[in-house]
Amino acid sequence: MAVSIDRALIGYEFDVVEHPPVTAEHLIAFARALGTTDPAYTEPGPDLRAHPTYCVRFHGRRPYPDRLPSGLEYRRGMDAGKDVEFGVPIRPGDAITQRSTLHDAYEKTGRSGSMTFVVLRITLSNQRGECVAVIDNRFMHR
Repeated sequence: MAVSIDRALIGYEFDVVEHPPVTAEHLIAFARALGTTDPAYTEPGPDLRAHPTYCVRFHGRRPYPDRLPSGLEYRRGMDAGKDVEFGVPIRPGDAITQRSTLHDAYEKTGRSGSMTFVVLRITLSNQRGECVAVIDNRFMHR
């Protein structure tokens, strides 16, 4: 799928969501669902923090930028992986702000033909402005 993408769109912020404060109960339930037994993730108290993978549970209102060319719709893409850079731990009471930007778009040719990759960057920060995580989510289109 050869698609021309306007490079001026790189960095385009297409979604901002302010999530309600995280509760200790949500953090503990998430960790226990993973099978984690570490008390730092499963026991209430001053040391409680979110399991590192908790950051991927946040979702925006818009999964994809609206300014991409026709043929690069979210529902037509396949998840091609995530890179996660962790920041400060999420703690009970943290209100997370999620900002989604178009980070990159590029083409590759493989054995099965041309593929277009769209990389969305999701930046999560807490109410103090501290970075909680940066997630680069890749989608592949044929």
